[in-house]
Amino acid sequence: MKLSPCLELFFKELPFADRIAAVADCGYSAGEFWGYANKDIAAIAAAAEKHKVAITSFTGSCNNLIDRSQHDKYVADFPETVEVAKRLNCRTVIALTGNVVPGRTRCDMSKAVIEGLRRLAPLAEKAGITLVLELLNSAVNHPGYFLDNSEDMAAILRAVNSPNVKGLYDIYHAGIMEGNVTEKILTNLDIIGHFHAAGIPGRHEMKNGEQNYPFICRKIDEAGYTGYLGLEYIPLKDSRSSLIETREWLA
Repeated sequence: MKLSPCLELFFKELPFADRIAAVADCGYSAGEFWGYANKDIAAIAAAAEKHKVAITSFTGSCNNLIDRSQHDKYVADFPETVEVAKRLNCRTVIALTGNVVPGRTRCDMSKAVIEGLRRLAPLAEKAGITLVLELLNSAVNHPGYFLDNSEDMAAILRAVNSPNVKGLYDIYHAGIMEGNVTEKILTNLDIIGHFHAAGIPGRHEMKNGEQNYPFICRKIDEAGYTGYLGLEYIPLKDSRSSLIETREWLA
């Protein structure tokens, strides 16, 4: 499994672009981050090239797809997102559904997400970008978030039916919401474009959580997945010790 530390959560004492050198020094050749609006993209791109660290994903502007009134904006914003992705040599952009709206049915909200992704799909295909729709837990970290289970994720993505629109299966979030993550992953691996991971409970080091990540990662590898697993946990140890321990544990 190829590992990609989230630069938002490690070496927070360093300027953002300098975190790339720090994760490289821990033996990693990839990293990822959240939104790009507040980032120095040129500095990140230069550091990534210098230290031979691939930027595997970042979050685009599509953060509330259940709101149909935002779809025109997401389409209009997409060329800028593509330009950022090209500058970073990154091919994966994260999208979010937003929170449940009281009074609307889940069917209607799912339909709105499908409609938004269908409008973005041809733009992503043309640009060679993969949009990944993220599953988050609504029980602990993201109260009210709509896409909190793999059944709805799979239904939406199969309805969109684009090779450039896939799921971001967060093993931590899914573990809180539904468990049985290995079977869920293997059933839907054809529509999963990226993974995130953290330890349950607390979202800390995976090694100290209840999930058997070496087993889960081995099964994903055996099934033919060639993408990345994003390390999106909050370290209790210093970043360097934590990342080296995690890398060696999952090797």
